[in-house]
Amino acid sequence: MFPRIGMRNIKTSTAVFLCLLIFQLINRENSIQACIAAVICMQNTVVDSYKRGFQRVIGTIIGGITGGLVLFIVTNLGSEDLLIFIIPLGITLLIYICVNIDMKQSVVICCVVYLSILITKSHEGGYLLYTLNRVIDTIAGIMVALLVNKYMHIPDKFRKLSNNKKEYQDNESPEFTDENSSEVITTDIENNRED
Repeated sequence: MFPRIGMRNIKTSTAVFLCLLIFQLINRENSIQACIAAVICMQNTVVDSYKRGFQRVIGTIIGGITGGLVLFIVTNLGSEDLLIFIIPLGITLLIYICVNIDMKQSVVICCVVYLSILITKSHEGGYLLYTLNRVIDTIAGIMVALLVNKYMHIPDKFRKLSNNKKEYQDNESPEFTDENSSEVITTDIENNRED
């Protein structure tokens, strides 16, 4: 038998679907940041999602500001060839900042936003607008994940069915298993002869 698909799995794929759909409906290009954020931010419980969602919004802002600042410096004062050295140093700095402000849950999304800003060669509309758009896209994905996690639940009839199946498996008597069935039958036969 195949392992069941859990609710977190269903919620994550639903959040990604909604990000794709929203971006298509509003004719906004490149939903990758929103989809990545939705995957990263989906948690087992709504409380965890809110707490970590807040931290990830802060991480998104930190990663966006840092990425925009580095992009500004490289664009105006240096060469893009320096990015190969600057990007890893920035990752070190971002991890250090997130850990020291007690936002460890924001490290991944912070670094993802930072990398997406600096590694993408096409900064349409200028680096500032590009940075702002990546931050907005990421926050949109976080919000979609939070809303899906809060409002999407297992329908009651499926929950009852799942609970009944579990109760049945928990209450199954060992005398009804295949390995014990011949012993039970033999014992019953012997008991009936004595009567």
